[in-house]
Amino acid sequence: MAKSKSNLFQCEKTGQLVEFISKHDKEYAMVRNSSGAVSYVNLDSLVPYDAEKGRQAKVVAPQIAPPEEEKAPERIVPLNDTRLNLNLATAEMIQQRLPGVGYATAKKIIEMRMSLSGERFNNLKQLENIPRVNWEQFIKEDLIFIS
Repeated sequence: MAKSKSNLFQCEKTGQLVEFISKHDKEYAMVRNSSGAVSYVNLDSLVPYDAEKGRQAKVVAPQIAPPEEEKAPERIVPLNDTRLNLNLATAEMIQQRLPGVGYATAKKIIEMRMSLSGERFNNLKQLENIPRVNWEQFIKEDLIFIS
């Protein structure tokens, strides 16, 4: 494996020739020696080395540009969903967030949810079995959902 001249250094502490791999933090570098072993050495102990000319004058610690950080994908579903999840809501939450729904009706919604398979609503049509609630209006106004 041919070593790049710009990445070849001599470790002052051990005298070994090493290949600079990356900067680990402010004080240490990851290096590979001639046998392929990877280790960490203090940046101050690395001296540039040219295979043809030998040891060079001490220079500033080697710098390799950090790889460009991958950007997070744009969100399609907003984080701040203000709608009420009927599979997670308590009776108090239902009463407070749905206009015209009292505590007694909210308790019936919870009881119905608990009686279903898996103790959760699978679709919004199941809500139609609860009387005196205008579910179509809540769906139209985008106030509720199930997940």
